[in-house]
Amino acid sequence: MSSENDSIKCPHCGHVNPPGTQLCQSCGLLINEDYDKKKIKDVMRYDGSAVRSKVKSSSLFDKIWIFFTSIRNGVIIIALIAIASAIGTILPQEYFIPVGANASDYYYENYGSFGKLYYSLGLHNLYSSWWFLLLNAMLALSIIAASIDRGVPLFKTLYNQGVKKHPSYYKRQRIYLHNEDVANDDVDQLISEFKKKKYNIRKEDNSYLLEKGRLSRYGPYINHTGLIILLIGSMLRFFPGMYLDELVYAPEGETVQLPGTGGQYYIRNDKFIIDTYDKDSGSVFDKSLSTQGELASNYQTNITFYENESADIVGSEPDLKEIDQAEIKVNHPFIHDSYHLYQSSFDMSAMKSMTFELQDKEGNVLSEPFEIVFKDYLDTYKVKGKNGNDFEVQLRSFAPDYAGVGNNGTLISNTPVPRNPAFLFEVNDSEGSEEYSLIQIQNTTDISKDNKYSIKFVSMENEVVSVLTLKKDKTMFLIGAGFVIFLIGVFIGSYVNHRRIWINTDNGLTLAAHTNRNYYSITKEINEALDKYNLGYVEDSDSKVHNERMKG
Repeated sequence: MSSENDSIKCPHCGHVNPPGTQLCQSCGLLINEDYDKKKIKDVMRYDGSAVRSKVKSSSLFDKIWIFFTSIRNGVIIIALIAIASAIGTILPQEYFIPVGANASDYYYENYGSFGKLYYSLGLHNLYSSWWFLLLNAMLALSIIAASIDRGVPLFKTLYNQGVKKHPSYYKRQRIYLHNEDVANDDVDQLISEFKKKKYNIRKEDNSYLLEKGRLSRYGPYINHTGLIILLIGSMLRFFPGMYLDELVYAPEGETVQLPGTGGQYYIRNDKFIIDTYDKDSGSVFDKSLSTQGELASNYQTNITFYENESADIVGSEPDLKEIDQAEIKVNHPFIHDSYHLYQSSFDMSAMKSMTFELQDKEGNVLSEPFEIVFKDYLDTYKVKGKNGNDFEVQLRSFAPDYAGVGNNGTLISNTPVPRNPAFLFEVNDSEGSEEYSLIQIQNTTDISKDNKYSIKFVSMENEVVSVLTLKKDKTMFLIGAGFVIFLIGVFIGSYVNHRRIWINTDNGLTLAAHTNRNYYSITKEINEALDKYNLGYVEDSDSKVHNERMKG
């Protein structure tokens, strides 16, 4: 940390400046004579104020501060986040793999050794990993530190800037004019002209400071504020209770628990309704209907919404209290307690149950049919044999949407919807024999050797399943606010110009001006006022040098 003894006293006006100051905060004298002359214009970026990260210190805090305020380090952090985000898209993240699949087995079986390495490195859950969140937190700290490091000194300097300036300060500006043949009355008229142009005017003795558009200097810091809020909102999505996006499969007539609500809320699909376009209606869809068949004009789910009053009691049966009844249509969700239920799609091909029977190898039927209801299946089925030889059929594993067999022998399912069901059966007869079979639609595989019995499919029953999307997003307000603030900062930084004009009348008229952008506009504005009273003409020195070089 720098001490008071390191403070810099201006030799011209006597103002005491903080360590690291390049321009006197009061009179604008260039204090540091060793400052790189090639960067003399850059000193106006922060008005020569003392930027903490530029002041050398050996303390641990200052070293950490310098690390996070470094623009180079900030760019490196952004690059690391971008690279990590790209790596996370090479293979599907874990929440995209089939339901019930063992992640380690899935990545190895589908992507080989690379998939196994991808899983071993934890890249399958990259966006919620501690190191990815840490990178985002470091980026937020970098933005905050850089904003404080540069913004606070700039604010103090602009807020406390003096009116009187050293003669060298005038001469360093890109716009400069000295005219000894100007009377005080002409200067007063000139000041009045600038006042009409919405300049704020301060006077001290024979010196004037005219200023407008100071807000422009804070545009980047408004951007930073918006980005920080965006980052906070994005990171909060990984905290429980802040964000939810789940599919809800609700068969018609059944009551299902809403995932992610901790057992607090349930819905019952009272009725699913689908309307189709009339082929003879004379609508614009007639041609499509003639080639593609029926098209849905609307589909909706009529639900009853329940709250489980015993959700806080561990192990208790649901005590459902009706809260509301609603019709959920596409783009017309049901909303309750920050939860939004949207109509996503529907499935009229989902199976409700399948019926099987036992046969011998010659195809003779040996048992009465037995039914497996997918939503309420049993572990063991007592099957009555036709010749008094009863059977016990055990359902060892069940996959509603079969995707394969895991290493532990369980069946893997792509989704919880019974589109392609598979069963792993164990058959026991009265003689004590045990047989294992894997049953799929149109396929039966004997797992044990020399099976005497075959389980054959007899019939099935379909049901209508409404597919809803349950959303909850408490971070959207933060993300939206951050985005709006960011855009406001972009607008202010891009279209608002900070313009300052210094005038001194000790010896005629001495005028200098500075803007953070668009010198052409401020030069034109000043010349319009000067020309009105025939007080001279100013020119942007950088443009003049450039034009001379082009002519040469």
